[in-house]
Amino acid sequence: MQYSRRFFVTALGAAPFASIGQPISASATPSLGALSQRMGKAWLCMANPELASPARDVLAASQSTFEQQLVQLSRSPAGPEHAGSLRALARRYEDYQGLLAGTPGEGQRAMLSTANEMLTLSQLANTAHATQPWQVRLAARQRLLSQRVALLGLANPAVESVRRERQTAVFEFEAGLQTLRNAGAPALQQQLALADAAWTPLKDGIASGRPAPVFVASERLLAVMDALTAHCVRMNA
Repeated sequence: MQYSRRFFVTALGAAPFASIGQPISASATPSLGALSQRMGKAWLCMANPELASPARDVLAASQSTFEQQLVQLSRSPAGPEHAGSLRALARRYEDYQGLLAGTPGEGQRAMLSTANEMLTLSQLANTAHATQPWQVRLAARQRLLSQRVALLGLANPAVESVRRERQTAVFEFEAGLQTLRNAGAPALQQQLALADAAWTPLKDGIASGRPAPVFVASERLLAVMDALTAHCVRMNA
């Protein structure tokens, strides 16, 4: 995928972006943070011949959705501080794309460091979640963590700092599922059972150290968490 200056200028609010269609609902699609982690995961998997083609498709789809969300947010910032956060995110995204255009497997440390920055900047830039019901916010956070865990399971897994970050993300994901279970909403139980069933293969894949199970399971879990987030939105409508 080729990137022109047009996107980055547009993301800063300086020009129209004619290809953008209907507004993207933050609850209906992965957040900027989730997409930033999914990009890194897909890039790492492109080094595997078995996964190169689907991973390339996932990377391209994640980039497209991320760009659409960023441009739409930039069109109506909540204030000067929010506008500044969006500009910082757009600039860092340009750096991130430069790394992701390189050969998968090389520069993993730089990619992971940039992915971490992208996550922080994305959370600052995405203010819509603050006004949503807690179940929606938590389900969306689980969606993000599904990709964060996969990325950390693939990037330098033997490095102690990465291992600690991954374990923290695993604990947070499992605690989030438990919190949703304890909410006592019968309508959520079927969705949560699907989430449990999708989560186990991802944990097993990370433990095995094999990219293919991690990639496949994390994509499945992302789809389940999309459905769970949408369910929480409907519950609170």
